[in-house]
Amino acid sequence: MIQTATLGFVALMALLTAGVPIYLALIGIAAALLLVEGASVAGIGQAILDQMNSESLMAVPFFVLAAAFIRGGGIAKALIDVSAAWLGRLPAGLPLAALAATGIFAAINGSSVATAMAMGSVAIPALVERGYPRQFAVGLTAAAGTLGILLPPSLPLVIYGLISETSIPRLFLAGVVPGLMLLAMFMVVAAVASSRLGMKAEPFAGWPAFGRANLSALPALTIPIVVLGGIYGGFVTVTESSALAAVLSLAISLLVYRAITARDVAPLLLSGMSQTAAVLIIVSGASLLSYWISRSGLPADVVRWVIGMNLAPWQFLVLMTLVLIALGTVLEAYATILMTVPVTLPILDALGIDRIHYAIIVVITIEIGLLSPPVALNLFVVSEVSKAPINEVIRGTIPYLGAMLVMLALLIFFPQIALWLPGAVFNK
Repeated sequence: MIQTATLGFVALMALLTAGVPIYLALIGIAAALLLVEGASVAGIGQAILDQMNSESLMAVPFFVLAAAFIRGGGIAKALIDVSAAWLGRLPAGLPLAALAATGIFAAINGSSVATAMAMGSVAIPALVERGYPRQFAVGLTAAAGTLGILLPPSLPLVIYGLISETSIPRLFLAGVVPGLMLLAMFMVVAAVASSRLGMKAEPFAGWPAFGRANLSALPALTIPIVVLGGIYGGFVTVTESSALAAVLSLAISLLVYRAITARDVAPLLLSGMSQTAAVLIIVSGASLLSYWISRSGLPADVVRWVIGMNLAPWQFLVLMTLVLIALGTVLEAYATILMTVPVTLPILDALGIDRIHYAIIVVITIEIGLLSPPVALNLFVVSEVSKAPINEVIRGTIPYLGAMLVMLALLIFFPQIALWLPGAVFNK
């Protein structure tokens, strides 16, 4: 069975290298493997429907819609302004403010690409206008955008929770401490780079401007408070909270910031629907492949093979990190999760590795993939927003990739970084 899976993986990589869309390659390979085993065409179609029939999966379109409304609704500017009001007087104040605002923005939506797009459209012009090199600005923004899938809510963690049958609220909490640590590391990198560039602190704009910036940001800050507070207060489920996030984002963008009008709602809805369709069609293809993996007995074969290698838990995590980083350079985040997690779950259980701990490792490796060509969605989004060549964006992100690798190593050897907060909140 391992040989069959290896052939399927090689065929998948060949199709992707040839330029076949990811969803077609996934569905094609999965369908071929199932047909060889005697499955019917009707059975394959039903398998896709069964795999996608999940109430929790409804959180995906709602969080995507929330991100669309947030991106076009003036919320990013309000967050930049309030962060600059608090941090602008520090050395490297504006880059620190951009990173802080991105961290808050990440807690409003669950998408890395949406975070990079929205914050990039505001932060990059502001940084360049203040004299920061464009390479510095685009690198900072592309790297900071990856926080969108680590800090809660996170769409990849929703998908991971569904297929691993792990508590999504616990997964969200597990991302908080690593996310804040990674944000702090990014701030150190930005501060050192700013110091080398000889950049100075921003002048204080005065107390009236400080007060206005704080007041203007209050509506935006209510979104993560209401959404995450609702989940952990037990008032709403994750799916209900995603719908709440979409409604709040629309209302605040339309009625408070007035950055969009009633005419803009339909195009934003269409944009959100298009992005949702792109995500779900990849999820459907990867889910079909996941279905074949579960049905084939491959996980049991892999468990026997790995146990026979006598790997320590940390050695297995290092090995999987290398595999996931390699896959992340050519596959979408959702495809990576759905293809690998069903195979690795039995191994995690056999080696005594916590599924929640592993989830955060997976997400950080996906973040690295978002900054690693050829897929590298964040790089291309920031390149498009800033009109900077892709090579310039890549060079700008290199110091932040180093910080992410350090965070990954810390997480592998110190699992309590991810496990402490969910354990403390849920008393377990």
